[in-house]
Amino acid sequence: MNGLLKKLHLSEKMAKNFWAILIVAAGGAIIYGLPYFRYDYYDVYLEVYNLTNTQMGVFGSVLGVFGMISYLFGGIVADRFSTRMILTVSLIGTGLGGLVHLLPLNYTALLCLYAFWGVSSLFAFWPACIKAVRILAGSGDQGKAYGFFEGGRGIAAALMAMAAVVAFRVGAGQMENQEAGMRMVIIFYSVLTILMGVLAFLTVKDGKMEASDRITFKGIGEVLKLPSVWIIGMVTFCTYVFTMLLYYFTPYATGILAASVTFAATLAALKRWFSLFGNIGGGYLTDKIGTGNALLFSFLAMAVGTFAILLLPTNSSSIIPFTILFVVVYVFYNVNYAMTWAMMDEGDIPENLSGTSAGIISTIGYLPEIFCSVLAGIMLDNNEGVAGYRMLFGFLIAVLLVGAVFVLIWKRYLKAKKA
Repeated sequence: MNGLLKKLHLSEKMAKNFWAILIVAAGGAIIYGLPYFRYDYYDVYLEVYNLTNTQMGVFGSVLGVFGMISYLFGGIVADRFSTRMILTVSLIGTGLGGLVHLLPLNYTALLCLYAFWGVSSLFAFWPACIKAVRILAGSGDQGKAYGFFEGGRGIAAALMAMAAVVAFRVGAGQMENQEAGMRMVIIFYSVLTILMGVLAFLTVKDGKMEASDRITFKGIGEVLKLPSVWIIGMVTFCTYVFTMLLYYFTPYATGILAASVTFAATLAALKRWFSLFGNIGGGYLTDKIGTGNALLFSFLAMAVGTFAILLLPTNSSSIIPFTILFVVVYVFYNVNYAMTWAMMDEGDIPENLSGTSAGIISTIGYLPEIFCSVLAGIMLDNNEGVAGYRMLFGFLIAVLLVGAVFVLIWKRYLKAKKA
């Protein structure tokens, strides 16, 4: 195994902590299984819990609102307490919430559960993950580290989703008891999340942090004064707009290009595997040409690819070129999604402020989770057919170009800082 890690051109520090990084990555995928599995079983979830589409949407808003609050304060917690304990408590707590989900809960109780998950899975967990990967990798391997982190998350999410389908089929049995199948899925995710928490406790080791290194309110002020934090936050914001609008490429294929539902579902499943090319390949590319150059090229490639999709004829003859363009755009999106966090090291953000910085960046960057879906719905409802999608994708292209502008600002900032 050491020979393989050497062939991957990893530094001694990253090679030593390689498996710990992958475990953090797996935890970073598994913890979100419970809060978001309802999307994979949407109709069944509605039926089993007697919900309307609006009530289902409120769950997402609850997660988003609690997530924004959690990111801001959770980053501070991530810099004051043990990273290993934060990962462990977050995973086990989220898993225990899944076991509560097995009880006969009404809508109000489900709202409370999703609010709890908004805290347990987002509060300090995500900043702690970002901080853990940064500490576990050497300074020269930040691109590779976050590439393997996001790639590992993608693989873990894909395998977990496939296993959940098996759990549902086993639970439903030959009698097609969908409620029993749903209970089996919840048990699967709950047990897996708890076990992941135990594994994180056994494998992720904290670096020793002296009392003088623990962040204070003065340190929080220092983070807020860092231009790099605000620039990274805006780059993350522009990337996350694409994350939220990515879901609309599938209905564009089925509703406008007349692709079959089976084709769309297959493409949606396969895209998780395509993420590896962007995550890991982008990591190696970034460590060679610099984070700014990689992000700039990716933003422009995503904008051009999306624009090219809009130029395709709106009929079934465009399905193959649409698929090729979508895969290209998705690969470059994954370069951006992973490499944004490598900017922290390039911008010389102090390591002991990593958690707080990640929390503030996430608070800014993940704001699209609150408004993007609503905005997309308004555009599509008020502009029928292809006109709505042209408006939606036009908005997306504009945001991607704004992201490219912020990367140029980043490059100028680094140049001035170096001078």
